[in-house]
Amino acid sequence: MFKRIDTVFLPVQDTNSSIKWFEDKCGFTLRWHDEVNGYAAMDIGNGETAFTLVRNPQMGSSQPKEHEWFNLYTEDIHATHHFMLDAGVDATPVQTGGNVEFFQFKDLDGNTIGVCSFEEDAA
Repeated sequence: MFKRIDTVFLPVQDTNSSIKWFEDKCGFTLRWHDEVNGYAAMDIGNGETAFTLVRNPQMGSSQPKEHEWFNLYTEDIHATHHFMLDAGVDATPVQTGGNVEFFQFKDLDGNTIGVCSFEEDAA
C-alpha cells in the first residue's frame, strides 16, 4: 500500500537561518523556498525523501498538533483513503493542491501524519 515516506517536516523558528545551517552543516541543498508561507524543501543525498523546513514561531514551546510531521507516499490515494477509513482511522477528506492529492490522519498519540499521491516521473 505505502511505497515510502515522501516528506519529513521539521518545525523551525526561521527558515532562512535553518536553510543556511543545513546547507553549511549537513551539505543539504535547497530545492525550493516559499518565504511567504514559511516552507523550504531541501535535498538530501539522492533526494528520494524530501526534507521540508516549516516555520513555526512557537518552536520549542509545544509540538505542532495540526501539521503533519511527514507524508507517506501512495500510488493510489483513493484506495489508501478507503482502506484507512474502513480500518476505523479518522482521516480528512482527500484534497487536491496542484498536481498532488493528499489527506491527513492522526496516530494513536494524536500525531498528524500526511498521505500524498502524485504522478512520478518515469526513471
